[in-house]
Amino acid sequence: MSSYFELLKETRFSYQDWFFSDLRINIPPLSYGSDAANPHTQYSNAVARVYDRGLVGTGICFTLGEGNQFVCEAADYIVRQLDGYLVGNLIDSQAGLAETLMNPKQLRWLSPNAGLPMMAAGLVMNTLLDLVSKKAGIPAWIFLAGLDASELSQLVSFRHLTEDSKNSLLSSADRFRPKDVIRRTEELIRSGLPAYFTTWIGSSADQLAAEITKVQAETGIGSYKVKIGLDFHAEKEKLDKLINLLPIGVDLAADANQKLDFANATDWMSYLSERGFLWLEEPFAPDNSLLFSELALRRNAEGWQTEIATGENCPNLQVAETLLRSGLNRFQSDPCRMLGLPEGALAGLLTRDSGAKFTPHAGGAGLDELSPHLQLVYLSRFDFDLDPEQSLTETIGFCSHLYQNPTIVKKGKIQTPTTAGLIGGFSPEVENSLMHFKDGVTWLEL
Repeated sequence: MSSYFELLKETRFSYQDWFFSDLRINIPPLSYGSDAANPHTQYSNAVARVYDRGLVGTGICFTLGEGNQFVCEAADYIVRQLDGYLVGNLIDSQAGLAETLMNPKQLRWLSPNAGLPMMAAGLVMNTLLDLVSKKAGIPAWIFLAGLDASELSQLVSFRHLTEDSKNSLLSSADRFRPKDVIRRTEELIRSGLPAYFTTWIGSSADQLAAEITKVQAETGIGSYKVKIGLDFHAEKEKLDKLINLLPIGVDLAADANQKLDFANATDWMSYLSERGFLWLEEPFAPDNSLLFSELALRRNAEGWQTEIATGENCPNLQVAETLLRSGLNRFQSDPCRMLGLPEGALAGLLTRDSGAKFTPHAGGAGLDELSPHLQLVYLSRFDFDLDPEQSLTETIGFCSHLYQNPTIVKKGKIQTPTTAGLIGGFSPEVENSLMHFKDGVTWLEL
């Protein structure tokens, strides 16, 4: 057993040491965060903090505002039920750690292995990871990359996977070569992660062109994602104008945020392919594997080059497996979905084994700071052969100043996080403003 894993097993749940906050950001309508499904967002974090012998472990879940309090309540419930248990007690129990967190008594009925219970469980898991990687004095991505296959497998549940996928995951994760991990870790610290930048639906073509030009000049980012809506002809005119306004060499992708039907999606795939877009993201609901499969078949028949992408709302490994088998070209794990960072990273391994590309989602408050850890676990532990220059990780930037260790992008690269922990914490101004969720909402202004 690695010393890292021992630190995790020795951590005890003490309900009185956990503190939850409902943190929300006041954002104007059709501004930051706006898309076809959500014209008015209130980027929000359900925040957990646990105090342990002078250290503070911090975790966040990401939501769009209303309902944020339910994640706080659910996570509070989970920790209350586990009061007094060592993490090792749960790992060694018949249910195991993952099943215990994912399916809390009675609460699981709201959405077994998904939805609110899973997001709350992921918040607890990520908070534990922040704490124990601080105890180890290393970033969370290095903590996870240092675990062997048996240890990683005890942080997730394979119960609903097919035997083929389960065996493939265990076999791939078992290719644990510490020297390769150390070499790869050093390489990634030097190189950083290529980034792409996301824009919002409320902006005109002129505004988008000005924003992209500004971001490119300031950060060196060369790839951008634009949001598209239901009015195909109006949106197409907007994108045509945008393309003509942009400098040569800018790559674009499109995100439909689950608002299309099959006919709309085929229209968009044809248009986007003609104009060289990298991918069409989330055309359908996150679990609609049948439509994804039909679109993949149509893509192959038509020879469209634009990829099909989804994953940010994928709730667990078994849905990831189903989506990837439908023919996805690109999978986008979210660090606050599934069971936090461990399951999101293992979805990357499923992605690699399916032949698709792994591109973590980061379009939300705090996700800029979390998602690089997902990509770094993938590159340092699961895919030694992929040139990091061929990877992409999302960034939005406008919330990063709220956190203790904000993401920094230079020359098109996200600088690799090297401080101990996962999210680490908040800036002093935010930290001092947080109140208990039972006392109400902590509001921030951008």
